[in-house]
Parts: sequence; structure tokens; C-alpha cells
Amino acid sequence: MNHNANDPRTVYVIDPTADPGPLPEIVVRRFVENGCTVTGVVIDPADAQQMLYGVVTRPDGTLAGTYYPADTVRGDHWRVVTADGTHYHAASEYNAVDALINGLASN
Repeated sequence: MNHNANDPRTVYVIDPTADPGPLPEIVVRRFVENGCTVTGVVIDPADAQQMLYGVVTRPDGTLAGTYYPADTVRGDHWRVVTADGTHYHAASEYNAVDALINGLASN
């Protein structure tokens, strides 16, 4: 940590009672496909509908894996992480969910 008194960086005091400004709405969406429960966390559902991440659980309730966009601005470059920690790439959100439900979730 730099304790130099000549540090040119400005420090701003934050008023804890100030209005934090508009916060985006975050919702959880859930559906069942092939017996697996798919749960997704979506930010700004009325406008941009950007998926933050999702979780897939098997019919017995155990974790199949998670998925998320590596590029959250564009919603591109999807990643899949299985319950055993293995990482995979997916072309789209659909492919990520499909892989966890049909391919990777059958362990």
C-alpha cells in the first residue's frame, strides 16, 4: 500500500445518506427442461435482458453446472462450468444450457 503524501490520486468523500441513483432491476427466471431445473439471473428484464449467470440442477436436485457469458456487455463467449469444476466453451446461451441438460449433466 502506498502511503506517500504526494500521491496525485484524488480521494472523494462519499455521503452515506446520498441517493445511490437508479439501480437496475434483477430477476430470477426458472424453468424445467428434460427434468432439469434451469435457473437464470437476468439484469434489466424490461429492457436489455442481460443474463448474468445461470445454474442447472439435475432431477435429483444435485448440481449439473453453471453457465455465464464471458462478455457480459454483448452476451457473447459463453462459459460452462460443470459440478466437478471442468470448464467448457459454448457458442450461445442455448448451447450452454443444452450441454448441461443433455450432455454434461448425465454424469
